[in-house]
Amino acid sequence: LAGDAELRAVVLTGAGDRAFIGGADVNELVELDPASAESFITALHEACRAIRDCPVPVIASIRGYCLGAGLEVAAACDLRIATRDARFGMPEVQVGIPSVIEAALLPPLIGWGRTRELLYTGAMIDAEQAARIGLVERVVAEDELAEGVEGWLDAIMSAGPAAIRAQKRLIREWERLTLDRSIEAGIGVFREAFEGPEPVEMMRAFLDRER
Repeated sequence: LAGDAELRAVVLTGAGDRAFIGGADVNELVELDPASAESFITALHEACRAIRDCPVPVIASIRGYCLGAGLEVAAACDLRIATRDARFGMPEVQVGIPSVIEAALLPPLIGWGRTRELLYTGAMIDAEQAARIGLVERVVAEDELAEGVEGWLDAIMSAGPAAIRAQKRLIREWERLTLDRSIEAGIGVFREAFEGPEPVEMMRAFLDRER
């Protein structure tokens, strides 16, 4: 998908109503040794990194369980919307392994204290609590999930395609830069925006509608 120049957004959903992703299969994990454990967790990290590196916004549409690796996948997405019956947790320590790789995305989302609570206890939280701590952006009734996703998609589709891609790229830069460097990085991105026709064309269309 990342190689599709016409791509505007991606929506990730679970295969059914029971879970977004219920986490790694313990039946598979129990058979790991050090070498296969490294291969397993590296592959999972590469999947999460592909989501983060996607050049357009990725939306997690969550219903049911979102646990362990599933929560890491959700955290790798740009936006998260969940139904009220969704449940979130990082239960790895309860089966003798630490939460790793993209669990590192949780502190910027929910803070260090909440991250420690989830990772140390393996506790499960509901969608309303997930929204209160910043783990998801929106919580909706089950029959409103598609409408909620469509609202975000409509807004993204009405925006400039190049602007959205530039914004995603800049946000990824902000994640790794200091505050001062993040602010400075925006200057070059703003200049680059005017190397193409999109800003002027969209601004002229806006002004024409206002007249």
